[in-house]
Amino acid sequence: MTSGPLALLLPFVLLSFAANSLITRHVVAERLLDPGLLTCVRFLSGAVALVALAVVRRERVETGRRNALPALWLGLYAVCISYGYLHIGAAAGTFVFYASVLATLVLDDRLRGGVVPARRLAGAGVGLAGIGVLATESVEDVSLLGVALLVATGAAWGLYTAAGRGAGEPRRFTTGNFAVLALVLLLPTAGLAGSGVKITSAGLFWGVVMGVGTTAFAYVAWYACQRLLTGSQAGLVQLVIPVLTTVGAVALLDEPLTARLAVAALLVGAGMWLGRAVPARASAVAR
Repeated sequence: MTSGPLALLLPFVLLSFAANSLITRHVVAERLLDPGLLTCVRFLSGAVALVALAVVRRERVETGRRNALPALWLGLYAVCISYGYLHIGAAAGTFVFYASVLATLVLDDRLRGGVVPARRLAGAGVGLAGIGVLATESVEDVSLLGVALLVATGAAWGLYTAAGRGAGEPRRFTTGNFAVLALVLLLPTAGLAGSGVKITSAGLFWGVVMGVGTTAFAYVAWYACQRLLTGSQAGLVQLVIPVLTTVGAVALLDEPLTARLAVAALLVGAGMWLGRAVPARASAVAR
């Protein structure tokens, strides 16, 4: 994989991750589906899509020990993010989440023997300052439980991301991860669906759209990107997602446009430039 494909895949990944936040916010805010059931529908439909593609291509879906930990991190991420935003404001929660992701991936770089350049650390600091600008509007909505859940969410997503470095072929590996998680989710899905929780056709529709489009195949693309990104780069580049999410919320969910958003976008952009989140040459291969 060269920097050319990375330049195509990365925008798709980042836009998909921002779309996931917007869809989740819309579904939960409009009470179209219970948060837990939305998570189950999202990952079950994603698993079905990936397994169906493997069947069409006449490939064997391989699951084994190597999928156990990634599926665990993915499940922990899914559960914590579903309920975390019930206890913390969206902007503040986003800051806690991506700070945790970045810290996890920088630590992973160090544990793998890599050296995080001072310039990249400075870029991470500037980028986090930008996310902090977004978070300050909702400080009053912060609770200890919310912070704990979002820290766990970020750590789990960071570990899931790190698992993709040095893994096998991205689509097959992701399919195995989703298949293992789907088996775990079958029972809670049936339990939630039969417990009288809020269910609407619109909620189910958005859960499937998110699961198939902006989750399953976006996660495959994200694992493919890991072949050219170090852990710290992978953490740093994701700092643009809260800004994209906020822009989308302004455009699609009628949330107010503020000067705070412009300042945050400038800081995140400067941080990514400092950290060189996307390698300029194909030779910049992840350690």
